[in-house]
Amino acid sequence: MEPDARILIRLDEQPGKVVIQLDDGEILEVAPDAIPPDMPDVGGSLGSPLLHVLRAAAERKLVARKLFAMLDRASQSRARLRRKLLDAGYAAAAVDAVLDQAEASGLQSDRQYAESYCRDTLRSKPVGGLWIENKLRQKGVPAGLAADVVRELLSREQERELAEQAASVRWRREAGRDYRALTRVQRFLSSRGFPAGVCRAAATSARPSDDDPDSPCNSGPEDPS
Repeated sequence: MEPDARILIRLDEQPGKVVIQLDDGEILEVAPDAIPPDMPDVGGSLGSPLLHVLRAAAERKLVARKLFAMLDRASQSRARLRRKLLDAGYAAAAVDAVLDQAEASGLQSDRQYAESYCRDTLRSKPVGGLWIENKLRQKGVPAGLAADVVRELLSREQERELAEQAASVRWRREAGRDYRALTRVQRFLSSRGFPAGVCRAAATSARPSDDDPDSPCNSGPEDPS
């Protein structure tokens, strides 16, 4: 028997897994389809190559279990999931293999994650496409995919409407209506990810008139109480 070989003393098939116990007390849990065809019967010897295969399969099983738990809490990008799994100490080969399988089965999809994030964001806040793209990249979505998703889900007309909404809210915080105030509103819209032309048009069209009753300039004195 090889110096590093182990004796198989238990092979227990259970729903979704196979439990393997070796003579030194090591226990490995692997997926049923990970059992190699040359697996010996109980009492047989496992050499180093076979042990390497089984240990790699056992690590993939652990990674898959961790991945399911992470996705059960929240949808995430592949890049962010990979980073968290590597930080947890799992081998890169096991992590990549499990993520590939999850993507192939539809369990994880950067496109679906990006589309969901884009829709949720557009429902909750008036921001432009560049803002969403930047957030998606920060969350690990590839830049090209982020741009494609935003282009598909955010029309130019909708982006103009959102810019006008944001501009209207911002104007209420401005005491003046002069060029400097207009520049501040445009700068604010730019920081929210709207294109330069949209910023100029929205800031101008949403600018209240001087006799607007909601203008801070026309507000009465504050109640001292």
